[in-house]
Amino acid sequence: MKQPHGWGRGLRSFACGCAVLGALVSQAAEFSVGRVDIRFAEEGWVEETLPDRLEAFGGDRNGALQVQTKRFVYPGKGGKGGVQILVSANSWGMGSGGAAHMRYEIDCKSSGEIYREGNTAASGPFAQCLTVTPLYTSGSVFEALAPQLVERQAEGLEHPPIYTVWSRHAISTGSFVDVRVFLERPLDVEGASVLEMLPVGIPHAHVVWGRQLKDAVKSCVYSLSGRLVMPPVRMSPPATETGNRRVALLSD
Repeated sequence: MKQPHGWGRGLRSFACGCAVLGALVSQAAEFSVGRVDIRFAEEGWVEETLPDRLEAFGGDRNGALQVQTKRFVYPGKGGKGGVQILVSANSWGMGSGGAAHMRYEIDCKSSGEIYREGNTAASGPFAQCLTVTPLYTSGSVFEALAPQLVERQAEGLEHPPIYTVWSRHAISTGSFVDVRVFLERPLDVEGASVLEMLPVGIPHAHVVWGRQLKDAVKSCVYSLSGRLVMPPVRMSPPATETGNRRVALLSD
């Protein structure tokens, strides 16, 4: 499948993503990112803290937020079929003094090959968008959505094809949560079905799971606790096991 138009050149490396420098392993599957406390349903996720940065509010007000980003990796059984999740969140909001008047312009609409759902207001007090991509053999998607990881990885390594599920929600105070999920294999979601027509190559299960992620991200942004409960991640069996109905759990 061709790479999406305008998303840059190939990825230097996705394959080394599961070799995390300075990583910490949590058996409790609980972590913190900025103002967010994140909980995974599975144990054994590997955490990597990336350098903090400033990020523009993204609305109609000038200024920047202190943002923390972390990468969470589950390498999969035998180091194959892994998952990488990039979570970004503000460390604090804009505060009072007119912040509630901040507005966003967003156009979260599907295209011929990428599925999107969210608000499409010319100007609104929040910005929400779920994006689901098909399987891309080019690394340009990963390069566009996770450039800080590309910069840290060695050059010249091959990368497997990836699916992407991405959810972001930002509100008028400047608070936001951004979750970008990179998958080497399709997700499996029981009873996954979508009524509307999807672009070719978009798995129904990814849209169903993405909507669960979208709801979790939205709840996290509006909650005082900042708790983000990630939906369980189930991987479909490898292509060689398509005749087997067994679902490969992350804990396998």
